Amino acid sequence: MIDNFIDIYALYQKAIFRYCFRMCHDREVSQDLTQETFLRFWLCLRRKQEIRNARAFLYRIAHNLLVDHMREKKGTSLDQLLETGFEPTIDLWHQTHSRLDAERPLRKLGKMRNPYKQVLHRRFILGQAPTEIANITGEASNTVSVRIFRGLKHLRLLLEDVPLGIREALPC
Repeated sequence: MIDNFIDIYALYQKAIFRYCFRMCHDREVSQDLTQETFLRFWLCLRRKQEIRNARAFLYRIAHNLLVDHMREKKGTSLDQLLETGFEPTIDLWHQTHSRLDAERPLRKLGKMRNPYKQVLHRRFILGQAPTEIANITGEASNTVSVRIFRGLKHLRLLLEDVPLGIREALPC
């Protein structure tokens, strides 16, 4: 049980932290929520609770903790925040720039051949690890890793607008 927990922690700790940080934008709170998520997961394992999908279960715990945190935080009014020095800003340039940066690779990803398209989508959009993709697709982990590598190479060529004849001559 302990070995299983350590493996799960090593596999998902960073992803859970990123999820918490993306939602609350506070590094310390994100670390606390991540720690609390794994503590609750450990307690469920100790109670011999049936957990079918550890990743989904961890995200559900983290989500519930984030909701609780936001509810507690809601008691703070805007006037109180302004008194403490908080200045609300909307950085539309960065939001727009980030969105534009992502649009072109996503369009190019849609034009790729299926084995590469599928693994890149699972890896970078869904955030699944190569071993998890291998378990889902029923392929070897090495095969998935090679496809990710070749898919990224192919995507770079698509983004650089390398002519079709040269692209087809390449091994990926």
